[in-house]
Amino acid sequence: MLVLAPNIYFGIDVCLCMQFALWIVRNKRPLSIGENDRELRDIFEFIFHGSYVPPTYKLVTQYILELSVEGKNKLKFHLAALLGEGIMPSIAGDLWSEGGIAIFGILVYWIDKGMVLHENLLSAVPFSDVRHTGLEIERSTKENLADMGVGEYTLDQLGSADSGETPITVDTVTDFVHSTTSDSASNMISGWGCFDGHECNCHLLALCVLVFLTSDGVKEAFTKLRGMTTHFNHSVIGRKLLHDCQDKYGLSRTSPPQDNATRSGWKGARNQAKWFVENQVCTHHNSGILCALYFCCVPCIHTYMYTAY
Repeated sequence: MLVLAPNIYFGIDVCLCMQFALWIVRNKRPLSIGENDRELRDIFEFIFHGSYVPPTYKLVTQYILELSVEGKNKLKFHLAALLGEGIMPSIAGDLWSEGGIAIFGILVYWIDKGMVLHENLLSAVPFSDVRHTGLEIERSTKENLADMGVGEYTLDQLGSADSGETPITVDTVTDFVHSTTSDSASNMISGWGCFDGHECNCHLLALCVLVFLTSDGVKEAFTKLRGMTTHFNHSVIGRKLLHDCQDKYGLSRTSPPQDNATRSGWKGARNQAKWFVENQVCTHHNSGILCALYFCCVPCIHTYMYTAY
C-alpha cells in the first residue's frame, strides 16, 4: 500500500510506481521484490522517510500491463509512420517451450532513412494450447502484424470448415513485410513460407558446430571436460589445488563453467573449452588425470575454438 505525505503531489506515486515497474522489467527482477527485499525497502525508507514504499506484487503487475499497452501503442504509431514513408519492416520469430509453457515471439526491425537499425518486440503470445503447426504459426503471425497496422488479415467466419466452404480471407500482410528470419525448424519454415525470407545464419552455423561436437574424438574430449568440470565444482580439495595453481601462474581464481549439452548447446561448450585452454597450465600440472586430459583433449579443444569462431 502506498503511503504519501500530504505535501507530496498526488501523482508522484504513480510516476514512481511506473519507474519501479520499468526497472523490474529492464533488469529482469522478481515482481515481488518490492515486498520481499528487506534491504531495498530500507533504502526507500531512508530516501523517502516513510512517504513512499515500493509497490506490491499486485501493483507491479498492474503497472507492467499498463506499460505494455503504452509501448504497443507507440510501436504501432512508429510502424504507421514507417509504412507511410514506404519503408517495410522485417520480422524475426521463434517458439519457446519449457515446463509445459510455450510462447511465440515476433521481433520487428527496420533501418530508417538515417541508416539506424531499430528492433522492437512486436508480440509474445501464449502457444501452450495451440498446435505448433505451420498453419497456426502463419495465422498467429498475420493476426499480430495486422493488429499492429502492418497490412490486413481477417477471416469470414460464415465460411466454416464444417460446411465445406472456403473462408473468405482478406490478407495483405505479406505485401507490407520486407523479409523474415527464423530458425531451421520445419514448422517455422512452413509457417513463414508465404513471406520472403531465409533461415537464421547463426542457427545454421550452430547446427554445423553441433555436428562437429558429436564427431569421433571430439565428443569424447568434451565428455572428459564435463567430468573434470563436475569434479572442480564439487570437490573442495580439487578446487583448492586448482586455485593454488592459478595463483602460482598469475591466473584469476575461477572454476570451469558448467555445460549442459542439451540446454546450453555449443555456446556452453565453447565457454568451457575456452576456460580449459586459458587454464591449461594448471590442468597440465595438477595430476596424472589432468595430464592425460591435456595431451588428449587440448588439441581437439584448439580445433573446436578455431571452428567456433
